[in-house]
Amino acid sequence: MSVTKDDSYYQNIDKRTREYKDWVALNELQIEQASKGLGDTIDKITTATGIKDVVKTFFGEEDCGCGDRKDALNEMLPYGIVAVNCPTEEDYYYLKSFFSRQRTRLDREQQLRMVDIYNHVFAQKMVAPIGCPTCSQKGFIKAINKLHKYYDATTVELNKDSDEKE
Repeated sequence: MSVTKDDSYYQNIDKRTREYKDWVALNELQIEQASKGLGDTIDKITTATGIKDVVKTFFGEEDCGCGDRKDALNEMLPYGIVAVNCPTEEDYYYLKSFFSRQRTRLDREQQLRMVDIYNHVFAQKMVAPIGCPTCSQKGFIKAINKLHKYYDATTVELNKDSDEKE
């Protein structure tokens, strides 16, 4: 009988193991290959059908503008819920404190605060979970994970900006 391992399994194992490193590499590859919008999807279709090769043969080394069109379409028609607002400075520092350590439980006040931040950043109307934790928290946990990924990406960008200014 095989055992399915979820993200929490890998987050709790020794980070020096090959198993953990392979899991991280696979996640990064999946994120990198995931279509961010319509432009990425069209790029994959034109590559798979050979249209992209025909265009390259026709244009040669000259830029046909496909990359610019892909980026424009991704920006105009992104997939999924995208961040539309930056967190306030107070929210950013709350997230920094919150994500600085691993948690297994959230009290009601933390749940409400995270929902407020999520709703502000992603312009959504999510409500905090009520009732049976196994039934009502699946969407909540996904939202917190999405907020965590957004926070990590924002932190990376802020660090890049501060490095460039120095």
